[in-house]
Amino acid sequence: MIQRIEEILGTTISEYTPNAIKFHGLSLESLESLEQIVKEGYTTTSASFNAAPSVGLFIEFGQRCQEKGLIVNFDGVAFTNAENSNLVVDAITVIGVEDLDFVGEFVQFVWGCDELEINSQKLYAWWD
Repeated sequence: MIQRIEEILGTTISEYTPNAIKFHGLSLESLESLEQIVKEGYTTTSASFNAAPSVGLFIEFGQRCQEKGLIVNFDGVAFTNAENSNLVVDAITVIGVEDLDFVGEFVQFVWGCDELEINSQKLYAWWD
């Protein structure tokens, strides 16, 4: 199981810990997508990390971003405990936003995050 999740996450892996694999920059666009991880049973759409939205909500919001021609990436953790393996998202980055209404939609989606960055290059939110 751990080997397969490593294959799916591929180059997005940023760190290994004894019980988890941290990843950075996972997209909905590539074969190594969040949707594939759900389909293969490495997480569920209801899985979440602390106060962050669920994986399913991240996928839905990411799809809305793609419909608007935006680039969206996710960071998070894949817990490798054999009894309760799960992948959760704890950060989102959206690039290419020019519509201020969408910035408001992003802020609503990430409400309650621990870190929020809004600038001309990207929108970013992270949950601790």
